[in-house]
Amino acid sequence: CKGYNGTVMAYGQTGTGKTHTLGNLGANDASQRGIVVRAFESILQSAEKDPKVEFTITVSYLQLYMENVLDLLEPDKEHLNIVEEPSTGEVLVPGAKIVNIGSLDDVLECLKLGEQNRVVANQRLNAQSSRSHSVLVISVRCLPKENQALGKIESVTATKGKLLLVDLAGSERISKSGSEGQTLEEAKFINLSLTALGKCINTLSEGNPTHIPYRDSKLTRMLKDSFGGSARTSLIVTVSPLRTHVGETASALAFGQRALKIENTTRIREEVDF
Repeated sequence: CKGYNGTVMAYGQTGTGKTHTLGNLGANDASQRGIVVRAFESILQSAEKDPKVEFTITVSYLQLYMENVLDLLEPDKEHLNIVEEPSTGEVLVPGAKIVNIGSLDDVLECLKLGEQNRVVANQRLNAQSSRSHSVLVISVRCLPKENQALGKIESVTATKGKLLLVDLAGSERISKSGSEGQTLEEAKFINLSLTALGKCINTLSEGNPTHIPYRDSKLTRMLKDSFGGSARTSLIVTVSPLRTHVGETASALAFGQRALKIENTTRIREEVDF
């Protein structure tokens, strides 16, 4: 546990495979597991290989639906607030359910529950179109065991890391998706939040911006550390192979090119444990 924050985010047109790439559970074929399950496998393997360190792994699972932050692990929790820790600038969502993870089975149980509670809809471009942005937050805390074994009462330094796995709802053109009624309203909020994210990316890519419009959307507030912050961020851009979607493909690739210009300053997160 090196104490860094990280983000893996999937961006692209609806129906191009973002949720499959990130969240596929590979229930019948382990080789088809997505990045989320593979990330947990890597973290759990690291914890098993280092007996000198006590690992505490927790997870929370959120969705941003029509500008409301909802808890995918406890769907009764609605309208959760986004706050920024004054001393560190860390973005937090107080009240979100936090689950301790001890095995891959714990992980799969959380992911299955989140899948059941996430809002999806059937439309022309995707029979299971995500109507919300999902943010899976994995937190890891590492505490050396030496002092515990010796029975010493003294302080030790624990390192903390946080990984955000972000499955963005797909951008869509209403004329192609055929959205109407509730799905049309959902599409408006999806496109508005993605536009706000695009504005932040554009501003940051210009270098030395005087103002970054993070507060234009709850999505950009939640991802503040991922772009222009202290996290190591990887962006996956998914595109359609169809010629009819060449405009959306070009737009998605341009978004990725602008994001490549952003420089984050990674910072090790430590705390004193007594």
